Amino acid sequence: MVDVDDVRPVPAPVVEVRSSRDRLAAMTKGKAGEVLAISVIGDSYSAGQDFYLNALTQHLAKDFGFAGPGYVGFNHGAALGGTNFKYTRSSKKYFGGDWDVSSLGQASPDSRTVTGQAGAFLEVDSKETASINTAITDAKLLYLGNGKTSEMRYRWTPSDTWQPLTLAGSGVQEVQLSIPANAEWSLKLEVVKGAPTLFGLWLANNQGGVRVSKLAASGGASGDFYKNDRLWQTQWKAIVSKIPADVYLIMLGGNDQGFGVKPNDYLENMKGLVRMIREVHPAASINVILRQDTTRSSAYPMSEYAQVLEPWARSEHIVYSSLQCTFGPDFKRYANDGPTPMIGPDKIHPIPGSGGRLIADYVYRLIVGGGGESPGQCGSALK
Repeated sequence: MVDVDDVRPVPAPVVEVRSSRDRLAAMTKGKAGEVLAISVIGDSYSAGQDFYLNALTQHLAKDFGFAGPGYVGFNHGAALGGTNFKYTRSSKKYFGGDWDVSSLGQASPDSRTVTGQAGAFLEVDSKETASINTAITDAKLLYLGNGKTSEMRYRWTPSDTWQPLTLAGSGVQEVQLSIPANAEWSLKLEVVKGAPTLFGLWLANNQGGVRVSKLAASGGASGDFYKNDRLWQTQWKAIVSKIPADVYLIMLGGNDQGFGVKPNDYLENMKGLVRMIREVHPAASINVILRQDTTRSSAYPMSEYAQVLEPWARSEHIVYSSLQCTFGPDFKRYANDGPTPMIGPDKIHPIPGSGGRLIADYVYRLIVGGGGESPGQCGSALK
């Protein structure tokens, strides 16, 4: 097993993102209210927070403070899902009643929406820990209006009185929620009337620190996060504009490889995604991270995606990184049956305690140091 202390330092970036580094420096000096908002766009590597994202967020929060969970989508929940903010569609405790879950590729932050009938409910539970203060001072429900009026109700604890919510309007909408009285809460939302279509929650506190929003979907490919369709793009930009972001981490390509998407088609989707982000959050730092290769059979090795992604990213002054640089060039060594196993028996996903730790440590250094590979050092140079 490879220890994360053995990970090589992340090299200097193409373009140093001083604003992010300055904010982190201010946090370490105790500057009140300073927030670094990070949005993570990706597939199951990021959506399944236990692979690396939970550990990454915990590490950042411990070192710089925690400013709240940010976007908690009703597709896959929060970056700290499973520990501090529990929600899952696979459990009737958290997702019950008559819900219609959309297919992937919706113009949604995490690529799906959920539409409920009367009696359908959602629950998100919080659990405070030493480094994670789960108190909430700002809470919004984000939804897609259909021109009709729907009614919901919510409460922050089972002993609270239900509070009514009216959902109206057309297109992307938001409605303010009250704030919970205590740091630990159990938010329950229930459909009373109509058929509302929901994206997720925006939750924050008034403390300084990092806020990591998980905009990821298991099974998602680049084509699920960009469509060459004006109405789709308008809706995506409208909802994503409601999720503040100073830094974007984009890790897509694994499912493109699995589906046999041609590298040039993948690149066009990435170009479109970045273009939309820049229209919504023009000052945000954009970082693209290419997944390492695995023993999964595929039409294209990840190096072929790197050969088109890396030069384009550098030409656009986007920080480019390849996980191949930290896993090493020989994927047979870190395969599940290799001498240093870091990929699980499905031949796709990282083992949380080894490959996941490696990714979390690498991305932490990327954020804190503002890094990325130097041209030719890694990425497309690895076959």
